[in-house]
Amino acid sequence: MKRILSAILLLGAARIAYAQTSLDKDIEGVKSRKGSFVTELNFNPFKGNLSLNNALNQIKGRYFVQDDLALRLGIGINVLDSAANYGYPYGTNGYFNSNTKKSTGFDLNIGIEKHFKGSSRLSPYIGFDLSIGSKSSKQELSTSAYTMNLKNAWMEVIYQQTNNGYYSSMQLVPNAYTRFGAYAVAGFDFYVSKGLFVGYEFNLGYLQTKYKKPDITVTGTDPGYGSYISENKTKTFKSSLVNGLRVGYAF
Repeated sequence: MKRILSAILLLGAARIAYAQTSLDKDIEGVKSRKGSFVTELNFNPFKGNLSLNNALNQIKGRYFVQDDLALRLGIGINVLDSAANYGYPYGTNGYFNSNTKKSTGFDLNIGIEKHFKGSSRLSPYIGFDLSIGSKSSKQELSTSAYTMNLKNAWMEVIYQQTNNGYYSSMQLVPNAYTRFGAYAVAGFDFYVSKGLFVGYEFNLGYLQTKYKKPDITVTGTDPGYGSYISENKTKTFKSSLVNGLRVGYAF
């Protein structure tokens, strides 16, 4: 009887050990491995929305060249083509205005990230990104007095408050640029199931944006906005967090 009980206990222990080993293998297999392609979205539970996942609003992908090494790529494209017509073209005091805007922006991030052991589901990493970008823009403003063609900038209506209420004025806004940046990144992926993860990421980086000089051509009565032309550039060095949780999958 004792031999039978001992045999049953040994068989039970062996079955438990085998099941545990299989479970460990299954858990170890949930992470991305060499050859995996990973993409993701950004989820903000406090706003209830899904969006692209970084400050430049890029589509992001990663390709694992090794189990612990991935190449990073982010691409952003933004094209705008708008036209507005308004006025009252009838009678002796009639007027008619039109405002046409066009712009094309492109941003590219390339980088690499190193993953560490972490745990069976947690994959912490550090990495580095290089960023380049550019934007072109043009506008045509037409009134009864002049037609203005702008390149590398837009003429915007600016509303300002005074003691007597509000008044509006036209202001030249340079918005065509070239951009360069470099970032050190750190974050983690936590795998909920095979190929499905949530995570977070923050970065420390430098970004320089140089705005292109506006070019204005006027036909008719010149309103004098050309006197506001200037060249601008900005430089920033700061840390930032990706807004919300990263939700991604591998395939």
